[in-house]
Amino acid sequence: MQKILKTYLSVAVMLLATNVWAETPVKLGVVNVALLLEQAPQAKTADARLKKEFEPQQIELKGLAGKLEQKQSTYQKNKAVMSDSQRVTKEREITMLTREIQRRRNDVQELLNLRRNEELASLQNIVNDAIKAIGEQQAFDLILYEGIAYTNSRIDITNDVLSHLKSVSKKQRSEFNK
Repeated sequence: MQKILKTYLSVAVMLLATNVWAETPVKLGVVNVALLLEQAPQAKTADARLKKEFEPQQIELKGLAGKLEQKQSTYQKNKAVMSDSQRVTKEREITMLTREIQRRRNDVQELLNLRRNEELASLQNIVNDAIKAIGEQQAFDLILYEGIAYTNSRIDITNDVLSHLKSVSKKQRSEFNK
């Protein structure tokens, strides 16, 4: 990250130095990518897609958790009248079900993380394309990702990029509905 920041700053300084010579104003912009990844309609769509995709597994896990609670409750009520072998058997069943739930929960979480990373990579490409489009449309010479100590709001183009992402999303939905 430090290398990238140094590179960006070096490029900015070179452009500004060239600017003095050429007497052509350099147009700079800064973008808050984290905000875009959070607020873009494409991000909300991806989140909804992930929730829908993993809903059956979540329902199954909730069902297993309910089954475990029921077994534990039954065991607690009846353990005083159970024989030692019955108690050991029920405790073993509860332990095995607890492990099964934990194993399935871990598997679902791992799959969810993989899918979330895939969606994030796709979203990052969409955001980068939007940043490039805004850069070309508004004739920016340099657009930096936020991560800079101070930025004047007049060079922050995050809202422009977010508007572009919203219009692209709306356009895609209207084309999909045709």
